[in-house]
Amino acid sequence: MILDCAVIGGGPAGLNAALVLGRSRRKTILFDDNKPRNAVTSESHGFITRDGIHPQEFKRVAQEELSRYPDVRIEKQRVYRINKENTFFQVETENGEVYSAKKIILATGFKEVLPDIPRVEEFYGKSLFSCPFCDGWELRDRPLAVIANDQKAFHMAKLVSNWTNDLIIFTNGNKILSLEEQELLKRYGISINEKKIATFIGENRMLKKIQLEDGTKVLREGGFISAEWKQAASFDSTLKYTLNEHGGIETDSWQRTNTEGVFACGDTRISGPSQLIIGAAEGSMAAISVITALTEEKFNQDKQPLKRRIYMHHPHGKNSKEKVSYLESPERRKEFSPEQLLNMIPLKETDSILDFGAGTGYFSIPVAKRTTGKVYALDIDAAMLAIIKEKSLKEQLSNIVPVQGSMEELPSPEGTIDMIIASLILHEIQPLGPLLQQMRNVLKKEGHLICLELEPKGSSDKGPRITLEGMEREMKEAGFQVTEKYFPSESLYMLVAQRRD
Repeated sequence: MILDCAVIGGGPAGLNAALVLGRSRRKTILFDDNKPRNAVTSESHGFITRDGIHPQEFKRVAQEELSRYPDVRIEKQRVYRINKENTFFQVETENGEVYSAKKIILATGFKEVLPDIPRVEEFYGKSLFSCPFCDGWELRDRPLAVIANDQKAFHMAKLVSNWTNDLIIFTNGNKILSLEEQELLKRYGISINEKKIATFIGENRMLKKIQLEDGTKVLREGGFISAEWKQAASFDSTLKYTLNEHGGIETDSWQRTNTEGVFACGDTRISGPSQLIIGAAEGSMAAISVITALTEEKFNQDKQPLKRRIYMHHPHGKNSKEKVSYLESPERRKEFSPEQLLNMIPLKETDSILDFGAGTGYFSIPVAKRTTGKVYALDIDAAMLAIIKEKSLKEQLSNIVPVQGSMEELPSPEGTIDMIIASLILHEIQPLGPLLQQMRNVLKKEGHLICLELEPKGSSDKGPRITLEGMEREMKEAGFQVTEKYFPSESLYMLVAQRRD
C-alpha cells in the first residue's frame, strides 16, 4: 500500500495531523516510538477541555479517537530511515518494515539537555520545569528560581515574575547579565545569584532548597530551567530540509519545508517547548497542507492532455527497439517503480516466481534479488528474453530462468509456483478465464497472483482495458480470492489474489 502520508511522531502535533488526515479519508500511518518529552510530568495544561490531564491519558484519548477512522493506523515503533525514491518516500522502521508514502509530516519534537547539576533530573517535571506558561500556575506565590547560564535568564525571569514576587536568578557561576539588566531586575524585586550550584535538596521530587558550592542553602520551592534543546529525531535520512539558528526545521506558513513533500510541525519546528494546544494546531495545519497538495497534484495531472500522459501498458504495435526504449524509459520507472510495488506484496525470500509477460525484466530482475527461489521470466519475444539474460549476467543473478512461450499456455507444472506477477498484460488475453484457471493450477496452495493493470478512462486507442471490478470478478470465477487492493497512482490498480481451495 502506498500511503498518502506518513506522520513521524506521536505527540499532540502528530496525533492531530493524523486526525485531520483520517477525517479527510487519506491513508495514513502514525509512527510513535512512545518516548515523549513530557514523560516526566504528571499533568499537562493549557489545552481547553483537557487542562490538568495526565500526558498518557491525553495520548490514550487521542489514539482512541483516531481508531474511529479506518484510513489511519498507528505503528508503535521507531522510524529508522527515510529516503526519497522517485516520487515516493521510503520509510523504514527499526523492525525492517518498509512503507511508501506520498508525503511526510515530521512531528518528532525536541528534547531537552538539562544543565549538569546533581539531582536536577530528579526534580525536573515535578517542581522544576522549562515552560512557565505550562506550569507557572501550579507554582504560583512560592519562592521560585530561574536557573539559566545564558541570555535567556533575563527574558525568563521577567516572564516568571507573573506568578511570584519571590524570585531569584541562579546563573550557576556565570556572569551573563549586564549592569543595566541587573538594575532593572532588582527594581522589580528579582535577585541574582552568580555562585555555582552544588545540588538540589528535597523529597518526593519536590524541591525545598538549592545548595551552592560554598555550602549556602537557599530556600526555593520550585523553578524554571533554561535547558538546551535539540531535535528528538534519530533516524537516518537523505531529506535535505533546512534548520534555523535554534535547530528547528524551517517551514513556511503552510508548514512546508524546503524539501518538496516534507512538512514539519510542533516543537520540531518551533525550536523548543510549546503548549500542547499549539503543537496540535500546527499538526492540523500541516495535515491541511498535505491534503491541499495531494488534491492539487491530482487535478493538475488530470488536466494534462491525454496525448502527453504516460501509459504503462504493453506497447502495442512497436518493434523490438521501440519496445525496449518504451519499457526502459525513465518516465515509466518514475511513475511506477517495481521496487516500491514489490514492497507491497507478500513475497517470501524463498518463493519461486513466474513473471508473466516479463518484457525486459522490469520485475524479473528486482524480484530475483529478493528471493533465493527460481524466477521464471516468461515472454513470447526472444529479443526481450535476450535482454533479461544479459541483465541477469551483469547483475550476477543465477536464479533467473528465461522462458519463451505463449501467453495463452503456461509452461510450468501444476502446484510448483509460489507467486505469479502479471504486470499490464492480462488485458491482452481474451477470453481471460481459461488463463486465470491455468494460473491457479500452477500455483501452490495459498500461492499468490499479483495483477497490475490500468483502469479504463473513457475511449482510448491504446488497446483494451479491464476495470478493477471486472478483473476481481474474473479472478473469483477462476478460483482466486482478492486479499489486497492497491492504487499506486491515479490510473493504476494492483490486486493481490490468493489461490482458493
